[in-house]
Amino acid sequence: MASNLHKSAAALIAAISIAAPAQAENVTFSAALVNSCVLSLSVPGTLAATSDGTTMTSETGGGLPATMTLVAVGAAPTVNFAAPSLSGPSASTSGATTQIRYTSLQGANQAYTSGTSSRAAGALLDTFTVHSRVTNNAGFTTGTYTVTTVVTCQQ
Repeated sequence: MASNLHKSAAALIAAISIAAPAQAENVTFSAALVNSCVLSLSVPGTLAATSDGTTMTSETGGGLPATMTLVAVGAAPTVNFAAPSLSGPSASTSGATTQIRYTSLQGANQAYTSGTSSRAAGALLDTFTVHSRVTNNAGFTTGTYTVTTVVTCQQ
């Protein structure tokens, strides 16, 4: 009887494996992604006057560059720098030339410019070092000066 039971079980297993082919299943992955870009000013810059009094810069003793971090999600962004502007005593701001330059850990290297500039970021994470320079052949009167450049991120 045990032999008949084994034969019956074997026949049943064979019938099941023939009658029921293996079922295929799709394995899927999905994502909902929203491109985003965040710029964060880690360190604000500081200007210092040169010894001849005709230039204020972040690259002389007492000056300090600004540091800005870029964190993006999705597509690699373009970072846009608006033309820098100078505020301060009007006697010294008229006739002054205001410029910025920047570098980044991912290879950006913009020479001093008074105009707008853009940089296609090669990565989703980058750190920019931004310098500023203001020159005025007539020098600068006593007062508080601020150089501003608006930086935006676009994807």
